Amino acid sequence: MLWRRPLRYLLRVPGVYPFLAFLLGRRAVVSGWSMSPTLSPGEYVLYDRLAYRLAPPRPGDVVLASHPARPRMRIVKRVVAQPGDSVTIDGDRCWVNGMLWGATGDAGRAGPPAPPGARTLGEDEWLLLGDAPYASTDGRDFGPVGREAILARAWLVYWPPSRMRVVRGDPHTEGQA
Repeated sequence: MLWRRPLRYLLRVPGVYPFLAFLLGRRAVVSGWSMSPTLSPGEYVLYDRLAYRLAPPRPGDVVLASHPARPRMRIVKRVVAQPGDSVTIDGDRCWVNGMLWGATGDAGRAGPPAPPGARTLGEDEWLLLGDAPYASTDGRDFGPVGREAILARAWLVYWPPSRMRVVRGDPHTEGQA
């Protein structure tokens, strides 16, 4: 599309992207514990709706998405696998490309071997999981989602002021002020 190239140049000007992302961002209040300790109930989060117009979601990103069974309902989850990744889910544990994924410090380690039954994600499939599996309805329950279901990337917790921070993609450093 003709507008993408000029937009990419404009967004490289210092301060333009954060300004536009703030103006066009979506604001939402966290209502459950599924993303704890990254996000807690009552926190107000600004989501960047421009992020995925320029690049696809990446593993580690915290995203605002439409619930697959209830498209008007919004959910906040972490992208753990992208198209082409091999995924195995066993209970509350998930292996991506043979590596155990989790928010408890075991992600990225070989850990116990993945049980049989790996599935390779299709070209328009992303797996979204909550950081707290015991409190999350996520890809373990509803499976992978299409790109169109991912609406925005979490950018900034702005309320309460004592918890203000930029939301990072690493599940092992989130929530640590």
